[in-house]
Amino acid sequence: MLQEFYSLPLRFEALTHGEKHPKCDLQQSVFQHLHLLLTTSFGGFPADERFGCGIWDRDFDNVTSVHKLRELFKQSLLQSIQEQEKRLSNLRVEVLMKQEEQGDENDRKVKKRIDVTVTGILQLTNERFSYRDRFFVGPLSY
Repeated sequence: MLQEFYSLPLRFEALTHGEKHPKCDLQQSVFQHLHLLLTTSFGGFPADERFGCGIWDRDFDNVTSVHKLRELFKQSLLQSIQEQEKRLSNLRVEVLMKQEEQGDENDRKVKKRIDVTVTGILQLTNERFSYRDRFFVGPLSY
């Protein structure tokens, strides 16, 4: 392993007692950091109010057009990733949104699904990087 990173979730008790904490490689570390960034609202991490993304500011927005929401999400994600994940360069973010029915025939719910694809280059190794995530908003679920 070229460089080791702590895997999530962090086990602070193990770290403070000198125990070994599970490690991961660079790519897995970036995956985990992006997932954390995508699922955190601005202000959700008290140590850094700028950590997170703007998706959650419009979690229940049913008025703005899907096209405009998609562009707002894309720009917010791109800006957040550029600021918070310095191990990536040549970033490209794609956001797809669609309505999806969930539940059984007696309890149908329509949820807004967001598919996010982030591509770029891992600066440390100059390797191509691709990350995909999918989640539902209003409220967040996986």
